[in-house]
Amino acid sequence: MRYSRFFLAKLFAVAWTSLHAQCGFLAGNVTEITGTVPVVASISVKTDQGKVRLGKTDSSGVFNVEMPCNVSVITIEASKHQSLHIPLNADSKLEGTYFVTFALMPLGKQTSDEPYAQSEQTHFELKDTTKAQTSIIRRFEVKDAMSNQALPAEICLYYTQKQKKDCINLLVSKPSAEIIFTEKDIVAMEVKSAGYQAYNGNLILDKTDQEPRTYIIKLNKQHSMLSVNIINASSGVQFQLLEENNSAVPLHRVNDGHYFAEVAPGKSYNLGVGGANQKEFSTAVASLKEGLTLKSLRIPERETPVAIAEKPINRKGIVASGKTLYFPRSDYKLPVQSRTYLDSVASYILENRDKALRITGHTDNVGNPGLNVTLSEYRVRVITKYLMNKGVPESAITASGVGSKHPVVPNDTEENRRKNRRVEVQIIDLQEKSN
Repeated sequence: MRYSRFFLAKLFAVAWTSLHAQCGFLAGNVTEITGTVPVVASISVKTDQGKVRLGKTDSSGVFNVEMPCNVSVITIEASKHQSLHIPLNADSKLEGTYFVTFALMPLGKQTSDEPYAQSEQTHFELKDTTKAQTSIIRRFEVKDAMSNQALPAEICLYYTQKQKKDCINLLVSKPSAEIIFTEKDIVAMEVKSAGYQAYNGNLILDKTDQEPRTYIIKLNKQHSMLSVNIINASSGVQFQLLEENNSAVPLHRVNDGHYFAEVAPGKSYNLGVGGANQKEFSTAVASLKEGLTLKSLRIPERETPVAIAEKPINRKGIVASGKTLYFPRSDYKLPVQSRTYLDSVASYILENRDKALRITGHTDNVGNPGLNVTLSEYRVRVITKYLMNKGVPESAITASGVGSKHPVVPNDTEENRRKNRRVEVQIIDLQEKSN
């Protein structure tokens, strides 16, 4: 089977799928804490088989990676930024694509008399540590990285010279504390505040002639998010996320079928779907956990696309035909109603060794063109894998995904876009395949 170079690259990137069952895609972007500066970052997950690297963002911070099943933690890592370790929870069977954004905290560089992240530590030796003791007075404050609001926190200091640990607590009523250092030292520090990511840093105290000064440690919130994939969403659908008191939660809309929101762990929510030509439907999301929760939602009474048959071919008593198979938006799972047809195609090819298959995947024009090419390739891949499992030789299949480049109708209505979300299965002569 001859794949395009791009398709082969994608298959190589997910070659470990035989070891890790797949549960959809995770897509979105990574920025600095302000939300305006893109960050090039790597994305990995912790599974029951250990750490698995999924991929990285492009230069604009955008990513689209395939997820293995049984993921417990997602890790986002970038040079000169604090890593994110986010618990992952599934509220339903995972399928399709889930969108989310991640924000990373920049790290301070190693310097004297200023806290910096432990990951930035390079070799450093204190000099002249035998002098008489002195008093180095420093004030500590902990603040929210975005709002700059003072936070209650626990600060633990680990002294190198004394081999001692001291902890202090900052309160809302007393948001700062003074510490007197009595000698030059390299001090490790850990800062914790409920609902925030912990800070692990170092402090080099090698100067004794400074005036008293204040260290401000900024913490990034431990965000809890809900990402929803409405598998069979149609144009004009309206989606709401409500708390138990029916107050609306702000939503980020990616398109008609994909939303994400920041939520509070431990709370329960209600998802409501409605809109023009859409029967109202709601479902509960009970007691969300801390971290990222993924939920797939299939609206009841989904319209089943009708496959369009082309000219039939009849050889040796086995009947088969070329056909166009349709997929829901952002979905690459093999439609159940297509399996009977593919079974007949497999039987036909096995009975007619002079025939071959050309399988071409297409999408509508909604979303990123590059991601659409990837999606069309995965739709083709699930069909080719199904046929090969039925005995069709690899040499009898030519497959490619072309994204939204070749629509059969203009992408100006949802009905037309549905017609463009397709995989075309053509029965051809074997000699035509080799040309």
